[in-house]
Amino acid sequence: MALTTTWLFLGAPVRAAVLWFSVSLLAASLVIWAMAVLRDGGRRRGETYGWAVRAASASPVSGDGTVPQRMSGTRWLTIRYGGAVVTSLTLMALWVTLAASDARGTGLSAALAREGAAIERRPIVKIENQDAGTSHRSSATADYTVLLPAAAGGSSVPATFRADTNRRQGIGSELYVASVPERPELGAIGDDQLAEVQRQLDGRAVEFASVWVIGPLWLLATLAATVGWALTGSVRRPSRTVTPDWRTMRVTVTGTEQHTEVPLPGSPEAADEKKRRENTRRLQCLVLECRGHTVPFHSQMGTQAAGEVLSGTRGLLLWHPRQRRGRDVLAELVGDDGWQLPGAVPVRVAEEAVAKNLTDPAQPDPERRVRLLDLGAGWLVTASLPGVAGFAVAFGCLATLLLVPDSGAWRWWTAVSGVLAPGVGFTVQGVARMDPGTAAQELQGSR
Repeated sequence: MALTTTWLFLGAPVRAAVLWFSVSLLAASLVIWAMAVLRDGGRRRGETYGWAVRAASASPVSGDGTVPQRMSGTRWLTIRYGGAVVTSLTLMALWVTLAASDARGTGLSAALAREGAAIERRPIVKIENQDAGTSHRSSATADYTVLLPAAAGGSSVPATFRADTNRRQGIGSELYVASVPERPELGAIGDDQLAEVQRQLDGRAVEFASVWVIGPLWLLATLAATVGWALTGSVRRPSRTVTPDWRTMRVTVTGTEQHTEVPLPGSPEAADEKKRRENTRRLQCLVLECRGHTVPFHSQMGTQAAGEVLSGTRGLLLWHPRQRRGRDVLAELVGDDGWQLPGAVPVRVAEEAVAKNLTDPAQPDPERRVRLLDLGAGWLVTASLPGVAGFAVAFGCLATLLLVPDSGAWRWWTAVSGVLAPGVGFTVQGVARMDPGTAAQELQGSR
């Protein structure tokens, strides 16, 4: 975010400081990640989930089936998920910004600014390499030559610069030109817009027109994604105190499955076949068993790996009937070992469990303590070399776009390569870890 903001809005001195600090920090992070992978990486997700369960099982236990009085909140999980949403979109904005940046003449404009350049209108005496439309109102890109007055009063000094002008220019047309009166040999920069010449002298690498396109789109996309995630994220919740109006259910984790929830016949959601399909949900869930009945429990986690690690464990499923989010009731799965896994249960399933007398009123024990089960805590060692290599390529592309003062089509290709490289790395990593049976199922499903 610091890189994107400075590249969009700030000048050369501040941007240079932020640039070098950010690049150094990103490089250090990549080195740490690579060292972790070489030392202890490439583990299956199930192994890191097992480590997380053991780490969260160190809480004191006051007898099997004891209800804790306080449920942990998910503040840090929420920050991490929200940060991932914001970071992803900000990276996209940064890539677009760097690809669209007009780095032409960066060194010259910086030198002119240091020497105290003045801006004056000067006529064009020569135009070369012009790329423009047929209309005189069309934009144009060309090499323009103007005459600068000599410092000692001699003959004028020609200065040539390349510029993108809003309108097609001709011989004799005037441009805003920045040069140093005492040192015309340094050269000049120019444009038909005064703001663009000032922008280059200030060291801003992105044109003002691009700023007003990229900035609002970045802001709107980030806000929309963050709000959308906040409204639908099943993990997000504060710390809560368990009261007797909570419902509890003694359960055993038996594995995982896909739970399909279809609208009830006669309901508005099932008025016709189209609405019935639109309102049908399919959720990957942990399967909880209670006295011969199954309860689907879903959360933001790798369900298959979590099912392998937690299968066979016993605990309590707790929820408050009025604490809902959308079509789910917020629920907590509390293991007898002392861990707490936040998630959700479909409202209809929770109501059916109460109607079948599978639940009991909560009787909290002040001595009972639980610890949040963070199944994402071991993410660093789940990475493998293909994933690290993808980010290394992306970092190389990013550093190139940041540090090379040049413009052209190569910037767009470099930006696209940087965006795609991590995805390719993670795809290779996922395929390499997939067993043959699962790979065949995935291929058959895609077909």
